[in-house]
Amino acid sequence: MTSVGSRHRSLRDETVDELRRLILNGELAPGERLNEFSISERLGVSRFPVREAFRRLEAEGLVQSTPRRGVRVVELDQHELDVVRDMRVALELIAVRHAVTQGQPQTRDALRKILDEGNQAAEGGDREVLDELNDKFHTVLGEASGSRFLADTLRAVRNQSHHLVGGKSTAIGHSWDEHSAIITAVLDEDAELAMMLMRRHLKSRHTNQGGLHADALEPDPVSP
Repeated sequence: MTSVGSRHRSLRDETVDELRRLILNGELAPGERLNEFSISERLGVSRFPVREAFRRLEAEGLVQSTPRRGVRVVELDQHELDVVRDMRVALELIAVRHAVTQGQPQTRDALRKILDEGNQAAEGGDREVLDELNDKFHTVLGEASGSRFLADTLRAVRNQSHHLVGGKSTAIGHSWDEHSAIITAVLDEDAELAMMLMRRHLKSRHTNQGGLHADALEPDPVSP
């Protein structure tokens, strides 16, 4: 296996990405203590980028540092889980609305590419590609407004959402039809339909992971 230290991107960014991946995939469990030395050995890097990764992931809410207890993967209760999910629904809907109303050419081009690649991957049963496209789909929508603050906040909330249910869902393939329908609605400039489909998509994704607040399923308060 190639170590993080052998890659050519910024070592700090690579370390953050890999540690985040281990947390979101559930390989580092909620409540697990993170030892700076053992993590540096595991990733093939020095302790400095690991220390920096701890700081950045603490800002994202994925780890926490406490006196005399060191750094641990965040372990939150059901109430926090409900709040994070409510936040995700609201932010994803805002992102979808902006994706339609802004209508940026680069957003539309990126979504068309995701749609084409996703249809091919779905036909071929390539779950690995569908998993990658799932992340790209939400990232493109998050960046569609041109607001870095919205994109960064949504990314952090989405990561928290994955983390709090014990890692990213492995049931990605079944949701491609939902993704393609949302993309099509955005490309058709139908904000109301796109937002309704996004809400339904998030509801179906989370229903079997503890449910959403009832008020998160009420008619959309942010639609035009």
